This record gives sequence, C-alpha cells and structure tokens, in this order.
Amino acid sequence: LQTESWETQEMWRGFILTMTKRRLPRDLALLPGHIFQLLEALREEQRDTPVSPATRGVPSCFFQVTRAEAERLLEQSTGGGNLLLRPGGHGPGVSVSTRQELRGTALLRHYRVKREAQGYVIDVETPHRCSSLAEVLQFFVQRSRGSLQPLEPEYSSHL
Repeated sequence: LQTESWETQEMWRGFILTMTKRRLPRDLALLPGHIFQLLEALREEQRDTPVSPATRGVPSCFFQVTRAEAERLLEQSTGGGNLLLRPGGHGPGVSVSTRQELRGTALLRHYRVKREAQGYVIDVETPHRCSSLAEVLQFFVQRSRGSLQPLEPEYSSHL
C-alpha cells in the first residue's frame, strides 16, 4: 500500500491498529484532530459491533500464571490488552487481573470470580452473576466502556 504522505501512512496505521486492538495506540504521531477522528471511529465500532455469544470454553486471555506473573504480563503488554484471567488463589474460581493508567500512574487490580453450580459470581461491591467466563470478560469490558480489553497472546504489532 502506497500513500501520498507520511501523515496519511500514519493515519492508516493508526486506524488499522485502533480497530484491530480496540484501543488507540500510544505511539501515534498525529495531530489532535486525527486522534479525535480515530477515537470517534472506535466508539462507533464498539457501539455497532454485536456482542459475540457466550462460549463455554476457556477464553484465549486465560493464562496459567500467578498473581505476580499476571502483573508482569500486563506491564509488558505492548497494547495487546490490559485484562487477563488466571487461576484464583481461592478454590475453584478464577481471578481477573487488570492494568489501567490514570494520569500516568499504572493501576493494577485483581478481582475474585467464584465458581458456582450455575456459573460464576464476580466479587465486586454488588456481586454480579455470569453464566460463562466469556460473560465475565464481557462484564469488565462493558463496565469500563471498552478501556479494558482482553490480553491476547502476542503477535507482531508492527505493520
């Protein structure tokens, strides 16, 4: 693909990465107006994309790691997601580990998800019931308005 200018190339790179990763890359060298356009396109895409049906399998963002290893994975992620599932240290359930940045400070959080006969219960202020792990992920993505995204196994992030 050839473009007329470096700016057009950067805009296309930003658009492709934003749509595939469902978040705005941090390393874009664009003007504020272009950044705004990408954010608007992302909002529209998230609004228009139907939620996939819940699956019974284990999501690809489930990692067989400890709490400390989960934190390390999230710290090292290069834009491939900021939320993962891992074995819980509290019996048959799982834990959700997240990493978000607030005013330049990384916030790492861990949530307990208890396994029950009918599914899962997320241990938050008002406990939330889910029928599958996919629904657990959907809860966090929707609650964060898309700022949390599942960490996917790494692949090349260079276009």
